[in-house]
Amino acid sequence: MDQPVQIWPDADGTLQIELAGDIDYTNSSAVVSAIKAAAIEPGPPAIRIDLDAVTFLDSSGIGVLIITSQLADTLGAAYTVVRPGRNVFEQLRLTGLVDLFGIVAPGD
Repeated sequence: MDQPVQIWPDADGTLQIELAGDIDYTNSSAVVSAIKAAAIEPGPPAIRIDLDAVTFLDSSGIGVLIITSQLADTLGAAYTVVRPGRNVFEQLRLTGLVDLFGIVAPGD
């Protein structure tokens, strides 16, 4: 994946979002814009963010997850974050987002 974000709807309408590489101050604004453009009204029933290919999140990258969560709340959509690698999981654990988003540890 050459882009930091790939987005598509599943057959059930769930908005699938795959993030890749470093999600940081250099691209977080573009990532948020792409997600907002894809989640237009009436909005998806669920938003699922896959972090399997993410190698690094700075505070801006973490902001992407929080902004997307707030967007899901606004749309009344379920929100899940899945498949973080060990390093990304640890970053999310330290910020409290693992508990907030119910993220499962790698290998569980």
